Amino acid sequence: MTDLILSNQNILPSKLDDLAKFVLIGRDKLQAVRAEINAINKLGLAREVREQKLHEAQEIGALVLLAEAKFGELFNKMPKATKGTGENQYTKNAEIPAAGKNSTNDTPPVKSKLEVASELGFNKNQVSQFQKLADNPEIVQKTIADAKDNGDIPTRSAVLDELKNIKRQEKANERLERKQFELSVEIPADALKLFCADIRDGLPQIADNSVDFIITDPPYPKEYLPLYADLSKVASRILKDGGSLVCMVGQSYLPEVINNLSQFLTYHWCMCYLTPGGQSPQLFQKKVNSFWKPVLWFVKGKYQGDWLGDVLKSPTNNNDKRFHEWGQSVGGMTDIVERFTDPNQLIVDPFLGGGTTGIAAVTKGRKFIGVDINQSCLDTTEKRITEAYKVGSEERANRLA
Repeated sequence: MTDLILSNQNILPSKLDDLAKFVLIGRDKLQAVRAEINAINKLGLAREVREQKLHEAQEIGALVLLAEAKFGELFNKMPKATKGTGENQYTKNAEIPAAGKNSTNDTPPVKSKLEVASELGFNKNQVSQFQKLADNPEIVQKTIADAKDNGDIPTRSAVLDELKNIKRQEKANERLERKQFELSVEIPADALKLFCADIRDGLPQIADNSVDFIITDPPYPKEYLPLYADLSKVASRILKDGGSLVCMVGQSYLPEVINNLSQFLTYHWCMCYLTPGGQSPQLFQKKVNSFWKPVLWFVKGKYQGDWLGDVLKSPTNNNDKRFHEWGQSVGGMTDIVERFTDPNQLIVDPFLGGGTTGIAAVTKGRKFIGVDINQSCLDTTEKRITEAYKVGSEERANRLA
């Protein structure tokens, strides 16, 4: 690409209407040259002929791209219309002829910016893209230079794709940074709270709108189905706006569970939690060998968090029934905690059991409140979390040494 095109953009029109014509004519010329290149390829003409046409297409493509960016720049500078003044501020500042007269007072009609753009041949989406080009001149220049180096024709779509890639990488870096945490030598005082209570009493010990996530594994048998309605009610009170309930459930009474949880929360999604290996249960009454279980995701209000994949996984044969008859995999629960939550966020498990959720939460730098109706579950959990935290803290210190 010639330096003339990049350094002397004054060859582009300075008025919005002339610039629009320049873009539209340039597109037609570019399309014609592309057709010539395709014909040259089919006929197998000399390489020099094709390169000459490619160079021409690159120059036209670059000029069109720069013109679109300039259109976006001028469009950004256009003031809003002022109704009732008898003056069309858009046409005045952009030097675009007014379209028509007012039948009563013979003054030009006031047009919106998008009406002006439409008269010039561009829709709302195209104008938005032009504005993105104008806001990112360095990416426009890079796209033109890369197209020359790679034997391609610079296009607006290439710029927009690069901007998407940059934004995607920025989000990935931001999330990676957000997920970082450090474990202190001992568990911080505000990182772990355990108390004995019955969810049917409403858990008044937990403040309203104070919890980021509820991650729990309630009992599955039929006689416990009413507890899911109690869970929904408590969750709607203690969760922050946009907070989530992530609830591991069985399949046997799934419709009833969903119905009960929906009483006070909004259904968001059903995740698949894989349980490979011999830990998979046999449901004789259903004649089913189950290698997964649903993890129901409900939200208070509207979810505003990260994108998430809907497949979760326990390591093979990792369920641990030593501490509770319904104990789950620490590895699998850690997967759930890390996917959904960030360090320092508050997680509550109102069906604590053997404390698996608490271990995953506290050893990953989250704050945790565990509740169970059985005091022995609290005692077991406290011991397990203390031991797991000590191991995790020492391992982290050794890695950093």
